[in-house]
Amino acid sequence: MATIQKRTRADGTDTYRVRIRPPGMPLVSKTLLSFEEAKKWAKLRESELLISAHLPKDFGKEKTFADMVDRYIAKELPKKPKSVAKQTQQLLWWKKQLGKYFLCHITAAMIAEIRDDKLLAETTYRKGLRSSSTANRYLAALSHVYTTAIKEWGWLKDNPVSNVKRPKEGKARERYLDKKEIARLLAECRNSQSPYLYIVVLFALATGARSGEILGLKWNDVDFVRSTATFRDTKNGETRIVSLDPVVVDCLKSQKSKRIISSNYIFPSRDGQSPAGIRTAWDKIIKKFGWKGEVVFHTLRHTAASHLAMRGESQLVISAILGHKTLTMVKRYSHLSLSTTSQALHSMNQEILGNLTYG
Repeated sequence: MATIQKRTRADGTDTYRVRIRPPGMPLVSKTLLSFEEAKKWAKLRESELLISAHLPKDFGKEKTFADMVDRYIAKELPKKPKSVAKQTQQLLWWKKQLGKYFLCHITAAMIAEIRDDKLLAETTYRKGLRSSSTANRYLAALSHVYTTAIKEWGWLKDNPVSNVKRPKEGKARERYLDKKEIARLLAECRNSQSPYLYIVVLFALATGARSGEILGLKWNDVDFVRSTATFRDTKNGETRIVSLDPVVVDCLKSQKSKRIISSNYIFPSRDGQSPAGIRTAWDKIIKKFGWKGEVVFHTLRHTAASHLAMRGESQLVISAILGHKTLTMVKRYSHLSLSTTSQALHSMNQEILGNLTYG
């Protein structure tokens, strides 16, 4: 309810101050020169406040982009532990570009401009430009923030990222290594200063496993009696068991016997609290061979799959070995995981690794 207070100035003229204190809102006041004007303004303002009190709150005019990103990182990202580091970096990059703007002012055109002028144009710490696929992951991360703000927080009605065109990605790498290249690569890895590079590369070639799966292995994930390794919480969110070739088992046993630090990880960092990194040692060899831009660590996974395919193994078997979810039958025929796939891997390893022994 409004109150009107009469005041007399030093020169003798009267003024009328209107004060309105709506529940849960800051005090609203205004000074006018006549009582009639004060009453009219009070009535108009009370009507406006009454209407606004029954309208949905427009968070887009109150919350900034920084508010949205900070809440998402604090509340939503912990639900996706495997994505925390990468998506935090991506979202903080977006916050740097748009953090000061209110959400209602951010448009698809603004995001598209940032995509072209910065996301795809700036030089990263690796001294190169971001690829189209990397840029798309940045956009995907941002889009999910908006989706959460719309569906769960009620902050917005529209997602501007949905109207932003994704950069066209190049064709997936089809490069794989032949037997001579494999032998050459393994020989060079043996001479690497990295104590783990050789066995990690051998492991990848022999199983088709991803680098993160291998480096994240712990000793309780390896069954030396059955010669198997268990990858837990993989990229597709499932557990996968693969058969290990004798040469890989021998390497692992040797690695276990010469452990210097106490760590659950098979390939630990110096403090033993996290997996080791092999990126620098790997890049050095790739550069030496002139394979830069042509061969990446994921090429080893494609190499294993390619040699399995060339040996006539079915897509079902290959998908089960690699942990792909493209075939729904893989789940139905889960018995392939250790019977058929074990034989397939052993035959493939005999073909591409020959009589390789550890030592």
